[in-house]
Amino acid sequence: MAGAPYPVADTMRRVPAASPEVSDSMSDHQARVRFAPSPTGYLHVGGARTALFNWLYARSQKGVFVLRIEDTDQERSTEESTEAILRGMRWLGLDWDEGPDRGGDHGPYRQSERLEIYREALEQLKASGRVYRCFCSEEDLERRAAAVVDAGGHWEGYDGHCRSLSEEQIAAFEAEGRPAAWRLRTPDEGSTFWYDIVVGKREFQNDVITDRVVFKADGFPTYNFAVVVDDHRMGMTHVLRGDDHVSNTPLQLLIYEAMGWKPPKFGHMPMILGPDRKRLSKRHGAVSVEEFASQGIIPQAMVNYLALLGWSIGASGDEVLTIDQLVAKFSLKKVNSSPAAFDYDKLEHINSQHLKRMDADEKLALLLPILDDHGWRYDPAWQVAGVEEQEGYAARLIALLGGRFSSLQALPGQLEFFFTDDHAVDRQAWDDTMGDETVRQRVTALADALERQLASDGPASAADFEAVVRGLAEAEGLKAGDLIHPARVALTGQSRSAGMFEVMEMLGAPRVLARLRRAAA
Repeated sequence: MAGAPYPVADTMRRVPAASPEVSDSMSDHQARVRFAPSPTGYLHVGGARTALFNWLYARSQKGVFVLRIEDTDQERSTEESTEAILRGMRWLGLDWDEGPDRGGDHGPYRQSERLEIYREALEQLKASGRVYRCFCSEEDLERRAAAVVDAGGHWEGYDGHCRSLSEEQIAAFEAEGRPAAWRLRTPDEGSTFWYDIVVGKREFQNDVITDRVVFKADGFPTYNFAVVVDDHRMGMTHVLRGDDHVSNTPLQLLIYEAMGWKPPKFGHMPMILGPDRKRLSKRHGAVSVEEFASQGIIPQAMVNYLALLGWSIGASGDEVLTIDQLVAKFSLKKVNSSPAAFDYDKLEHINSQHLKRMDADEKLALLLPILDDHGWRYDPAWQVAGVEEQEGYAARLIALLGGRFSSLQALPGQLEFFFTDDHAVDRQAWDDTMGDETVRQRVTALADALERQLASDGPASAADFEAVVRGLAEAEGLKAGDLIHPARVALTGQSRSAGMFEVMEMLGAPRVLARLRRAAA
């Protein structure tokens, strides 16, 4: 339509962006989707879910996932925020095919580096007569808005004041040095609608859209204009985003129409709510990807849980899914239209299940940094059977924990007594057990028996410890539990632990003897 006059009253009344049918197949061209965050803070779980759904769609369709940084807000955008977003994406494992630090055929991938592209698009709109200069200042707009409201009217955002300026008026304003923005001529009548992938038909009356600024007086494009230019130039086939963008879509469709471009298909996902059904925020708990990582949530679990927020896996049973399973199951047809409530307990459960299902090498990769952070090192003087160094000791601890390896936050508390004598003690369990003189005598007798039978024979196995404990119990006419329970409290400071004989083996005979005698004293 470039070069053609633009009769406002006769504008296109309908701008459908997608057919009513939602299809997961792309028969005519490759699917291209994007995640386009503004670098004004951390990667919120809402943004992470948007990124995930786009990534899952791209991978399920063997399409392209693009990361674009929308940093035209010069006052709020920071490089620190950009780096935080990239870290969050990498931690989640959401790799991008095109984007910052990776490149691609449609770059640059930072809006601040694409100003010439936006200016070229603006020239196209100027040539078609679809935009006009607006010399209204913020003060002008506020004054006129107040007058409309005082008169009992409703201010829609702009009143078309500069739409019909004469050449003489424009020249006079320019001579005064007044800065000018560029506004899009929007229709006065009719409606703009599209078939949303998630919620179906959405429609807005054109008379409430008003003439919006597409290029600001400071020489920067507005968000809606830059997004349209970028999505078109980067070949986006689908725009999947949060429903807080629904109100932007009619204007963006009108910009597509003004530029003579075919719009992509739009899908707006419902917001994530807190447990109280209000918008998720810090008052509910962690809300950023990095916060969850610091609390012991692993990326596999975070991705799994985010996928369940607003997407139905159907009647498949198990909700604990790997990333490959999520890709295989993902479908836009199953994206829900209702808001999803963030359940912190369910996330913890899914996290524990992923931890339990990890193989030994994966668990070891998680455990070793935790031991390093606490300064915990294996000491050969402990004389643990079959162990010579840190990694081997850690691997044995993993095997000992078994299904108890289900929370990275709980791990230090579970392992502390293996590495230091200055470990946490359940005071109630200690007093109830060691406060009994008979129990202390039994603990002393156990220490004596272990010293006689094991101390001089080198590293002792769990079977060696068990033989001594059960042999002493039989000799004294006791149940094995009469020795096992006080030994557990004396050695671990707790009333519960992994198998007692295996714990003894991992502590080693010298430390077992020392702790038993200290407890008895």
